[in-house]
Amino acid sequence: MPILENPTGPYAVGAVTFTLPVRPTRVIGSATVRTETGETVPALRLEEVSFTAYYPVSPTTIESRWNWLNWFPRPLAETVRGYSHFSGVSTLLLWPLVLFFGSRLKVPAFVNAPPLQRIKDTRVDPTAPPNRDSSQGPWPLVMFSHGLGGGRTTYSQLCTHLASSGKVVLALEHRDGTSPITWPLSGETGKRYPHFYVKPGDVIRDNVEETSGFHDPRFAFRADQLELRKREVYLSYSAFRELVQTGERGDLQTMDELPFNWASWAGDWVRCDKGVSLVGHSFGGATVFAMLSLKEGDILRIPVSHGLVLDPWLDPILPPGPAPDTIQNPSPKLMVINAEGFTLWTEHFKRVEEVVSAWPESALLTIIRGQHNSFSDLPVMPPIPIRKSTARPIMNVIKTLTLSFLDDQLPSSVNRLNVRKLEIEYPKSRPWSKNPKRRLVGNAGDIIIHRFGVVE
Repeated sequence: MPILENPTGPYAVGAVTFTLPVRPTRVIGSATVRTETGETVPALRLEEVSFTAYYPVSPTTIESRWNWLNWFPRPLAETVRGYSHFSGVSTLLLWPLVLFFGSRLKVPAFVNAPPLQRIKDTRVDPTAPPNRDSSQGPWPLVMFSHGLGGGRTTYSQLCTHLASSGKVVLALEHRDGTSPITWPLSGETGKRYPHFYVKPGDVIRDNVEETSGFHDPRFAFRADQLELRKREVYLSYSAFRELVQTGERGDLQTMDELPFNWASWAGDWVRCDKGVSLVGHSFGGATVFAMLSLKEGDILRIPVSHGLVLDPWLDPILPPGPAPDTIQNPSPKLMVINAEGFTLWTEHFKRVEEVVSAWPESALLTIIRGQHNSFSDLPVMPPIPIRKSTARPIMNVIKTLTLSFLDDQLPSSVNRLNVRKLEIEYPKSRPWSKNPKRRLVGNAGDIIIHRFGVVE
């Protein structure tokens, strides 16, 4: 059966999925879609924000009654429908796989476990309760934005690694039609309903060029999705900050609606007022760039110190830019990690290089043999007999680079990795192949440094 590795940091990991209703419901953009009943409705509605918090837990407080987090959302029947719609694979083929493998796939994080609080007092207090750690200041906050087809558990290996290393990670579940399935709370009925992946070809939109500047309606819709995502990121941050700093939960709820100790989350134990890190993959990388490029007067500001962008997809952002927010001084540190394919995508990579160079303190790296989904759990989930031998080593490199960048230890960390110069080769192709396939010279997990302007 598929398995996800336990995090290797000094802390156990807890997980709670929070939801926040947005009232009144806000429609983003002018695009519409047609429902199964033939009704035309807005394609993008901000009705509810949802995110899973991954956080440190004291190993001494773990109880056997706590369960690990399900990787596949429940109910499974609707989840299978969602993945079938997203992938185009029949539910008849997906059901056996999900029932046999997915139903038992767990994220190594204890659901609703009380967090290990780290308070500002630097003096060690031997009388402190087991869920209080007074040896250091508050935990740093990280916010994670998923790519197309992703969700709040898709990058759990990376999120739990960061949490076990001493960070609080808020993994957003974007309700913009980029997940195979989500369960938003309707602003009209007050009930949850399944919201499936929105295919750009199903979107109805008029006068694309007049309203957005995009010639391709698909990118115009993606730009609207970015607007919704920015609001989700800010609302998640704002609600979580209010909870930990004041103990006021407001309209914040837990997704599972099980008994929950809200008081254990109060105490200003997470650093929210400065040093926030934004991380995103693919379209989530575009989301990070959008948050780092806010204009003067924009109210969606977060005190960001680090932006980590994993294999970004920039097409939904109109050039020129994205460019650093001119209001925030100094600009956040930026690191972009590309997989091999996006670096070999010449036109796109040239734009990435131009964008990264606009940040005063920035780095751009490529992981050789890395694939676009290497940053997610997907390559490392299969059991050893059918898992690619390169999947786990590449994931380990991603973890190393991510943690060292967020901890301002990137230069010393890179020195311990195998660095190569950029070289392209054309392996011998099959006789019937018309186009020889290019690849980078090197071994899986080697890195190429294109730009390195980050200091410790």
